[in-house]
Amino acid sequence: MSEEYRLPYFHGALLNEDADKLLTIDGDFLLQSKCASDKVNKILLLAGRLFPNIEKLITYYKKNNLECVGGEQIKLKRAIVKGKFQLNHSDIKIMKKIGCGAYGTVYKGLLLRNLAPVAIKRIDCYDKTEQTLIDMMKEARVMQLYDHINVVRFFGFIVDRAPYLLVMEYCKDGSVENKLRTGGKRISIPARVNIAYQVSCGLEYLHSKMCIHRDIATRNCLLSGNIVKLADFGMCRATVVYKIDLSKPLNVRWLAPEVWRSGETRFCTDIYAFAITLWELFEIPYIHPYSTWKAYKVKEKVMAGYRLPNASDMPDDVATLMRKCWDHDPTRRPSAKEVRIELGKINKKFNGDDDIHTAIFSSSLVFDDSVLSSSQAGYSRDFSTMQLSSFRKSR
Repeated sequence: MSEEYRLPYFHGALLNEDADKLLTIDGDFLLQSKCASDKVNKILLLAGRLFPNIEKLITYYKKNNLECVGGEQIKLKRAIVKGKFQLNHSDIKIMKKIGCGAYGTVYKGLLLRNLAPVAIKRIDCYDKTEQTLIDMMKEARVMQLYDHINVVRFFGFIVDRAPYLLVMEYCKDGSVENKLRTGGKRISIPARVNIAYQVSCGLEYLHSKMCIHRDIATRNCLLSGNIVKLADFGMCRATVVYKIDLSKPLNVRWLAPEVWRSGETRFCTDIYAFAITLWELFEIPYIHPYSTWKAYKVKEKVMAGYRLPNASDMPDDVATLMRKCWDHDPTRRPSAKEVRIELGKINKKFNGDDDIHTAIFSSSLVFDDSVLSSSQAGYSRDFSTMQLSSFRKSR
């Protein structure tokens, strides 16, 4: 292993956007690497001076001024060490592959500090533009913000060397979609109501934190025992309005009609997707929404006002809520809080006053540990040139 990897202020392939947030005082510094080639550049040349290693360079510029962009002179003062969510490869143990997704591969593993089972998403940095790493770090930034029982817990990201990883809570029982497919009528109506209620709790929490999930669906709801957790934050954005590129692939069957006109996603578009999720929960046996239609027809019909018929086993009060949630006028859709309150009443009617996380499924429903949602799937090569940030005035 290269000596740079062992330095406490080495942050690996941390993006400049994230590094700049850590550099708060003039003279703060940290060491980064870039995913651009297969070799580590061992020649350290700065301001016309040649250094045999990083530590010699640091020592020199702690004593001598370095001229920054703009002509300012500063000395290095404070090394910025890794933060709470910055892990190393040595902090985890990868055990077995459990799935694949658009971003790469997911593994089951262990977080060694407490032997907690974790899901590890791996990306491959073959793209010289680092776009895949940029997308991964967007997800990591969002997930750091949240702590709720119905949201998958984030433990950290690993960019000290390739492969780059996201480390999150392992949900041993897979996705709700997979369970609906395999469970059929063994999953009771009260259990389905309970799942819907827990999803609404997670969604209300995200919206309270000004986060648009943008991909609410049963495939992105994971199960850990009797607890349902929202997952897959690759499309999630911490904002109240987010403009999307309509030319890129979209989850058309869950997409609100107004998005096709404005290109904007908001909290109300999550509520529309939640309505489709409700439909998924109560259609027995499980099928995809608009399963007999191609995507272009779904878009055309939904924009014209068509909606799915009530799911086969959906209670009337759930159906009423569903229709409110997919109202063609987004301003008339309920908020996530209103949805949670209404589903809380329905859940109480079906499940009484028991803890919402108890007895979702009968003991006869066996979970298959080998079948997990692609939501816990997603992300080698050596780093290339090391770079020190910031040998310039902190911003």
